[in-house]
Amino acid sequence: MKKILHVAETIKGGVATVIRTISTPPKGDAQQYELVYLIPFDQKKELHGIDEKDIRTFSRNKRDVVSLLRFAWQLIRVIFKEKPDVVHLHSTFSGVIGRCVCLILRPWRSPKIIYCPHAFSFLMESSPAKQKVYSLIERLLQKVTDVIICVSQYELDKAASFGIDRRRMKLIYNGIHYKNDESLSSQCTDIQLLFVGRLDYQKGFDVLLKAFTEVERTDLKLTVVGSAVNEEPVECPVIDAVEYLPWVTPAEVNALYKTADALIVPSRWEGFAMVPLEGMAMGVPVIASDCTSLPELVTHNVTGYIFSTGDHQALSNILVNIKKQKLLELGTESRKRVRERFSATLMIQKTYDVYSAQTY
Repeated sequence: MKKILHVAETIKGGVATVIRTISTPPKGDAQQYELVYLIPFDQKKELHGIDEKDIRTFSRNKRDVVSLLRFAWQLIRVIFKEKPDVVHLHSTFSGVIGRCVCLILRPWRSPKIIYCPHAFSFLMESSPAKQKVYSLIERLLQKVTDVIICVSQYELDKAASFGIDRRRMKLIYNGIHYKNDESLSSQCTDIQLLFVGRLDYQKGFDVLLKAFTEVERTDLKLTVVGSAVNEEPVECPVIDAVEYLPWVTPAEVNALYKTADALIVPSRWEGFAMVPLEGMAMGVPVIASDCTSLPELVTHNVTGYIFSTGDHQALSNILVNIKKQKLLELGTESRKRVRERFSATLMIQKTYDVYSAQTY
């Protein structure tokens, strides 16, 4: 039996979804794997459906030195106690600290190290100096990494341009279970728009608000789900056609997808976002920016619409012209695209192939 240790310094959002998805081994292989998890104590509920006896935790108040040291110390303890065959590190902070810990422990423990940045830090909008520092750290730590999982072709190609060895990288698209739920949007004459995510700069919430306020249509309704996570609270201006909701349960989000005519994803950068996948799996077309990996998921005028990143006027122009019947047609294609290219079954199989493959 092979033991897999999933490690995350924080799992809010898409990372939790990915971990939950790949926590089910390929059909017929369940007896060959044992899975253990190390996550923040206050985020245990994010791994709903996973047996608590398999979850190890550390105390994390915020992303500060004390919490990061607690994370590193607990990771050392878990590796010694659990003796994992594979350590799967999720996101950049886990990737940096986790690989440093594994390097220190190498004389005593030498598990296979799998690292998925879920968007390299040097691909985010930042100063050239910061990008150089981030890329230097990644280039150094790749030497102690067996496989780096990239979640988009864009991420893989850009990482290679920053000096990450292509031979260490493996492209595995995020996947989602195909859903047969039918959209209920056709029962309403208004066009129901939906935004789900953090209300911060990365997710382009400000772009959406600017665009929406410029559109003079009484049949457009917008539901905003989420709150700020990494930044200061965001002002949510009172607009008649806009409803704000806090973070809701997955079941409640699915209910919103069922009544949505289009999902808006105005991000400035992404690894490979799960929200558009979730919407498309429910037959909801996506209106997305052309940032990073999103054009690999959304095809303009086929599964949704694409506009230039950060360009609120371009988004506004799309919203002025969208029609309900066309959105229904795009939604049908969206559901088909998820089934063919972004299924959870494919993602799971490719991930476990990495676990069982020979080391680099």
